[in-house]
Amino acid sequence: MRDLPAKLQSTKDYLISELSTIRAGRANISLIENVLVEAYPGTPRLTLKELATLSILDAQTLMVSPWDKSILSKIVSAISSSGTGLSPVADGDNVKVPVPSLTEERRGELAKIVGKKVEDAKIAVRTIRQDAMRSLDEQKENSKISEDEYFKGREEVEDKVRKETLGLENIGKAKKEEVMRV
Repeated sequence: MRDLPAKLQSTKDYLISELSTIRAGRANISLIENVLVEAYPGTPRLTLKELATLSILDAQTLMVSPWDKSILSKIVSAISSSGTGLSPVADGDNVKVPVPSLTEERRGELAKIVGKKVEDAKIAVRTIRQDAMRSLDEQKENSKISEDEYFKGREEVEDKVRKETLGLENIGKAKKEEVMRV
């Protein structure tokens, strides 16, 4: 039960990380920074942020400046096949990644994805809650805590989980509003 706040915070941090990869119409480095690139034969794939300098050229364009210019085509290929829907273009020693404006239909799809990710995080919080309650039950059965401590602990767990769930919903609501904003 002592690790409950840390587990809840970890779930919240993961949700924020996941939602940052969902674009809201503006160019954002988080869209591509974790794209895996098979840069060199026989080595593990590396993320784009490990291979290049990433920057925002303007509201609709990202710029990738690889440190090793020989892997430029591999970077273009990795971004193209990453499932982000972006079409990078090699431009001299750099890669330009235009971020197209979102259609109303695509905004709706992204809002649904946000809702799914928030629901997944809430499920994770409920699992953490069940583990904490199970731990309290075991401690009570083994006479490690008193009846009063048991009920006080259950109440604390419920309160923390309720607050965390509300926080997750607020994060999701804010992201949905961001995605739907034209």
